Amino acid sequence: MKQHGLLLLLLLSVIVLGQTEEITFTKDISSIIYNKCTSCHRSGESGPMSFTSYEEVASLGGMIEYVTQNNYMPPWPPDPDYTSHSMLGERFLTPSEKNLISQWVKQGLPEGDPVLEADMPIFTEGSSIGEPDYVFQLEEEYFIEGNNQDDYRVFVFPTGFTEDTYIKAIEFRPDNREAVHHALMMVDVTGTGAEQDAESPDVLGYESFGGFSLEGVSPNDYVFLGGYAPGMNPVVWNGELGMKIPAGADLLCQIHYAPSSVDEWDQSSINIFTKPASEVEREVQMKMWLRLDIDVPANTETQIEACLNFSNSFLDMFGPGPVQQFGQTMGYGEMNCELPQDWSLLGILPHSHLMGKSWEVYAETPSGEILPIIKIPNWDFDWQGFYYPEYMQHIPAGSRIEAIATYDNTNNFNMGWGELTTDEMFFCPIYYVPYEEGDENIYLGAQEETNLSEIEILDIELFPNPANDLIEILYNSDINQQLNWELFDSKGKKIEVISSKNYKSGRNSIKLDIKDLTRGMYFIKMQTNNKVLSRVFIKN
Repeated sequence: MKQHGLLLLLLLSVIVLGQTEEITFTKDISSIIYNKCTSCHRSGESGPMSFTSYEEVASLGGMIEYVTQNNYMPPWPPDPDYTSHSMLGERFLTPSEKNLISQWVKQGLPEGDPVLEADMPIFTEGSSIGEPDYVFQLEEEYFIEGNNQDDYRVFVFPTGFTEDTYIKAIEFRPDNREAVHHALMMVDVTGTGAEQDAESPDVLGYESFGGFSLEGVSPNDYVFLGGYAPGMNPVVWNGELGMKIPAGADLLCQIHYAPSSVDEWDQSSINIFTKPASEVEREVQMKMWLRLDIDVPANTETQIEACLNFSNSFLDMFGPGPVQQFGQTMGYGEMNCELPQDWSLLGILPHSHLMGKSWEVYAETPSGEILPIIKIPNWDFDWQGFYYPEYMQHIPAGSRIEAIATYDNTNNFNMGWGELTTDEMFFCPIYYVPYEEGDENIYLGAQEETNLSEIEILDIELFPNPANDLIEILYNSDINQQLNWELFDSKGKKIEVISSKNYKSGRNSIKLDIKDLTRGMYFIKMQTNNKVLSRVFIKN
């Protein structure tokens, strides 16, 4: 009996061991790291270490397991459950991906067969999003004095554009990431910035504390193109959208250099990605949400709520009521919070400084319906972003767009608005186009990698759609045939092979487990010997 028991135990051990598949870097981990981590973790980008090889990844395997299991990485501050829609570029690892990383570390970080290693995505040197059409770089290094003072400098770049130019994307590239606190970029059609720059020919740019200091130009007239702060994604407009840089305009860039006790140098640059005017049917517009009347008392947690104001006076940025300076009333701010026309919201950029704790932005329609826009429950200055909904979000005319920002002031002094690192901000550009019927169905992401010419209409049904955990593919086939079913994300990247086998004629059903997918749009593609067909579904 003892011998039989021992044999049984050995047999069970063999079975269990046989079921424990070795997790290797090349076969299982490389695709996760290269596609979801390496865009930042490579030379010249924001990540502090490089993940471009087995050796680099394995040397920090324990750390990678820790930060992914705790959802610290990949960084994604917005609350994914706040809105019914997903955001473009949501950085998540699925539970199965996190489990693979954890199991790989526990198994001793084996490398595996090099032949099975995933292909590295093609990254453009000097850019996180591709090859730019124009690069505007400081003509020489700018000297930052190590005097422990904030330095605000506006640099002027003549575009030389002889005709109106539409941009698909703008990307600020900090040369000295330690010195650059943030940057703002705008279009100047007045030449005022160039005139101020010419007043100090011996030093690059001109000093400007408080925006761009364009005398005679109202901040409400600024054409704000985008900005940069640590962790921020470049601004990208896909499809028929674009932002216009008029012929002959200058590109202005205000860079805030953080205080430092040592001398620093910087030679940052701006990448411009253009698109033909014939491809731009709708020009992106921007409303700059700025409140200058914020007050955060010492040793308090303060919540500040403000609606998006459609009045146009500079004084309105101080809120309603008298605006005083040096004991004198400068004028009176007004509030007009009713959206004057239907909007299709395209993107939003909440911004505060080091005391920022949370953000919430929503719209309240005239009927009282609440339309969530974005919620960032754990604000982190080091991980800011420009956030797009996956689809244009309709905001009806007459709505109030409200923002609530929370600040945690643990210092023994009061805090107010200002541009210093030690000040605070309530700043939130919002991008939109006037609403048109059907905008809710316009996807804002890139679709270049999806061959839409291959997509045809067939009797293929996906149920339910949208779906949460399980989706069923229902279709009719007139003949017995080999069918290949594959799953792609919204950018045309293949996620997995669903099935590849001979199917009988008649009504067929395939069930697909999608619970590990992040929220968003996906393609299910079916391929036969002579045709490719596709269907779209939404993962809730």
